[in-house]
Order: sequence, then C-alpha cells, then structure tokens
Amino acid sequence: MSNERDGVEGRAAGSFRAPVSEQVSGDRRLKRGFHTSAAVTVLLGLPWLSASIMVVWLVTEVVMPDSVFRWVVLGVFLASGLLVFWPVAEAIIARAMFRVRAPTDREKRYLDSVWSPVATAAGVRPDRYRLWIEESDAVNAFAAAGHTVAVTRWALSSLPPHQLSAVLAHELGHHIGGHAWASLIMYWYSVPGRVVARALYRVYYWTLVVVGTIASAFDRTGLVGCTATILLRSFRFLTLVVLVGLALSVHPVLLALFAVPLVLAWFSRRGEKYADRIAAELGYGPALIEVFQSWIHQGRDTRVREQGMRAQLFASHPTCADRIRALEKRLDRTR
Repeated sequence: MSNERDGVEGRAAGSFRAPVSEQVSGDRRLKRGFHTSAAVTVLLGLPWLSASIMVVWLVTEVVMPDSVFRWVVLGVFLASGLLVFWPVAEAIIARAMFRVRAPTDREKRYLDSVWSPVATAAGVRPDRYRLWIEESDAVNAFAAAGHTVAVTRWALSSLPPHQLSAVLAHELGHHIGGHAWASLIMYWYSVPGRVVARALYRVYYWTLVVVGTIASAFDRTGLVGCTATILLRSFRFLTLVVLVGLALSVHPVLLALFAVPLVLAWFSRRGEKYADRIAAELGYGPALIEVFQSWIHQGRDTRVREQGMRAQLFASHPTCADRIRALEKRLDRTR
C-alpha cells in the first residue's frame, strides 16, 4: 500500500491538465437532466415501491391496529427517500452501503488534480462532489445519489492521469443524467419489499429441504426422498412456476413484470453509453477509448462472451468493443 501511495504522491506533485487535443473550454455548462434510462429506472421501480408500501402497511396493521400512527409511519417511510440527498446521510450511505472511505491527504491531492479539469470542463465547482476510495483491486468507479463519486484503489494507483480523468468524467455523466440518484432512491424504497421477498424465498427453500430430509428418514422405499431431491434440483423452475401462478391469479398483465430485469438491463446499457457521451463532450473521449481498450486486453469482453447469451442480455454494461465503436462514431461526427 505504501508503494501505491508513493506513486499517487509522485503524480500529484504537479497539477494534471488534460492533453491539448482533449481540453474543453470551461464556459460549457452541462446542466443536470433526467436521461431516459433514469426515468425508466424510476418507472420500473414502482412495483417494488408498491410492495414496500404494502409491507410497511401490514406491519403497522399488526403492531398498531386501528391507529392513526399507521399513516404517520407510512408518511415517514415515503419521506425517508429525501435523506439520500442530505450531505450527512450521503456520507453514511457511502460508507455503509458502498464500503468506501475518505481519501488520505496524498490521495486527495492527486484526485483533486485529475478531477478539477473534469469539473471545470463541465462548468461545475469541483467541491460540489465528494470523492471517495473503494478498497478494491478492480478497475472501476461509480457514482451514487447526491454528490458521491468513488474510484477503486487500483484505478487510483494504476491508471494514468488522463485515463483516470476520463473515468471520472464518465461518472460525472451519470450524475448529469440523473442515473445515480434514480438508482439509489428506488433501491432505498425497495428495501422492505426485498427483505420480505428474500425471507419468503428462504422459507420456501428450507421448507423443501426439511420436509425432504424428514420424509427420507421415514420412507423405506426411497420414493419420497427421490421426489424431494428432484424438487430441490428444480427449485428455481418451481419458484418461477409459483410466481407465474400468483401473477395469473391476480391479473395476466402482471406477467409483464418478469420482463422488468431484462428491460432494466437494456436501459442500464443505454445509460452507460450516455455517460460515455458526456465524457466525450467534455473532451475525454480518446482517453476513455484507451481505458476500454485496456479492459479488452485484460479479457473483460471475452469473459462476458464465455458466460453465454443470458449473461449478455442481463448485463448492466455494454461490451467494451461496443462502447469504443459508439465513441469513435461520435468523435468522427465532431471532427
């Protein structure tokens, strides 16, 4: 770790500036918007919000029946989403949910040197966003609701300054497009529903395990034990059958909910390309292409292909080759 910090310190000695070919005048001001993918994230998150409201209501019905405080609790739950925009709550969420830490003095000096040109190009104050470090060896960064931008320790210590600025410009693109806050606030509202869904899933699974184990102990023919084994091996299929049955029993339209993860993945890939486009508009397109080319050399696209078609359909990020092609087309149009 000390060697990595020494490397960061050495690069932070002089203030980094984007290459002349990539610089953008600071009078361009990119306003925060609401990209299509962010709108779809909110829209498709409404079923989870509905489930969470139902959970909160049922719990309050059991704990405090026929009480006006049920409405108070429900109102507090709905208002709690505003906490993700409170700076103090942002810091707590960043540390607890994303497992990040504040940069050391050395790291902060270096991060400031590569972040300031990005913020200036976008027409925003550099201190409007708070930079964090994720203790990971992955080549990654992310943006979270409010004003959070994080990079991994590996990216901080290994990427050249212009490439790290390109990665940060991409994450700023997520903030500009509204992706960061849309994802986190809908996740926040889905927590009660997800907790109950996971609990029911585990109860269902372990019920099969226990029943199968007990039946096998008293079954001399082995027929029940064999049946339980088959049920456990086809657990996912049975779960799908049960969920489809429940959806049909309520209304056939609910079957459309099974397509939600697929649609979300597609729009997530669109959101990534949007953030790439913002980085290119800020002048970091060529540097971002370099980053994607290095990922290809590390085998990232190959691993995705090896996982099969299903993994590609549900992938939240486009392939690096696809992102490079999109950036090159955009750069060709602007020349």
